Amino acid sequence: RDLVRSRGLGDVYKRQILYCAWHPKVETTLRCYQCNTPICVKCAQRTPVGYLCPECRNERKKRFESAKSTDYIIAAVVALVLGGIAGIIPMVGWYVLFLSPLAGTLIAEAVWRLVGRRYGQHLWWIVAAGIVIGGLPTLLPRLLGGFGNALGLIGVLWPVLHISLAVGAATARLRLR
Repeated sequence: RDLVRSRGLGDVYKRQILYCAWHPKVETTLRCYQCNTPICVKCAQRTPVGYLCPECRNERKKRFESAKSTDYIIAAVVALVLGGIAGIIPMVGWYVLFLSPLAGTLIAEAVWRLVGRRYGQHLWWIVAAGIVIGGLPTLLPRLLGGFGNALGLIGVLWPVLHISLAVGAATARLRLR
């Protein structure tokens, strides 16, 4: 499409110069497979069948967005309450490595079911914030207690590790939906 065959000695192809629709000074050879708009490498999102431009990518996301505003409130409350309950996990020591990802997965699953299995692009952010805020009551007293010795630092490490693992598991679970 972009190549024009010239007549003359041999098969010589001349390339038509295209410019990105979002960055007019950037030359490109890529096109959106859906709308055929020229796009540069910065704008293109690779998919299994070709590249998408930012407009088509946003339209695709909106098509799958089905969450209601109440779903975000439900997600916040559930994640906050369950994140607070899961905040006791750091009290059991090294079991945090196994129990925190499980807790994050269970929180994500509870939210997913309570919002009627509707997808929201920002739902995982709300759940992550709820888990972090719910886990703060176990972390703050340890932070305020200071780091007088190595045990003080380890006492802070477990809640931080718990929050990180739980948030990671929950967001991975919700973003894969």
